[in-house]
Amino acid sequence: MNQDEANAKEKIFQAALELVAEGKNDQQITTREIASKAGVNLALVNYYYQSKENLLSQVVGTMMGEIIEKSNQNNHMAIDAQTRLRNMLLATADAAFKYRNICKIAISLELKSGCGNSCKLVTPLLKEILTECDESDLNIIAMQLMIPFHHIVLKPEFYSRYLDTDFFDEEKRKQKINQIVDCVLSGRIKEVE
Repeated sequence: MNQDEANAKEKIFQAALELVAEGKNDQQITTREIASKAGVNLALVNYYYQSKENLLSQVVGTMMGEIIEKSNQNNHMAIDAQTRLRNMLLATADAAFKYRNICKIAISLELKSGCGNSCKLVTPLLKEILTECDESDLNIIAMQLMIPFHHIVLKPEFYSRYLDTDFFDEEKRKQKINQIVDCVLSGRIKEVE
């Protein structure tokens, strides 16, 4: 890829990122609008990203990566891995609900690909918490955390009823996520001790 192509691809990405940051949802953001904001030919959006959904998914991935990195920097104050895990899940949940319509695209693609990326983010922390678990067990525990987490963002109205909470209320969401972490880890921590 030459410099002009790299610049065009980056301009498209930045334009989509700005539109998401403005609070627009996936229905409000069009390929035409992305290309116009980037100052590139409309065809280049699909050429570089194959679809608007792929582009928006990459934008969300970058946003979540930045949130996780910031959470990790802030977590240096948190001594134990369990607190760092909770902080990371809470920070990403806040972002996922803030940009829910866009995040739904990325989460759907993550679920279709087996949740590998999100599970890889929590596995190192789980490894610190559950030192006696082997990699296979850690992978299962990561999935036990991440799959419900993703489904709650996709369809919070269903899970709000079942779990008797309001996931759109930040404080209630925080309480329920902490409860989920407690439930997933409680049996494993007792086994390890």
